[in-house]
Amino acid sequence: MRRQTPPLPKDGIYRSILWALVVTVIGGVLIALAGDMILHDPAVNRFGAIAALVGAGLYVFFRFMGAREAKRQAEEDRGSGEP
Repeated sequence: MRRQTPPLPKDGIYRSILWALVVTVIGGVLIALAGDMILHDPAVNRFGAIAALVGAGLYVFFRFMGAREAKRQAEEDRGSGEP
């Protein structure tokens, strides 16, 4: 039987943080590409790559924390329904 993963928290702030991190990763990649292809500046390229990597790392961290919180909430809901 497949184990279902609990849904992510529906908190607006949590979702906003995830979207901001996605935008950060995309922006970092675009800056890195512009630094390499258009500006030919390794410093701009490096900055974009670092920004994208940091944003991606934080995104993974927040997804992990959100899944953990959702699992905790699902267990709490399951436990409160029993007499």
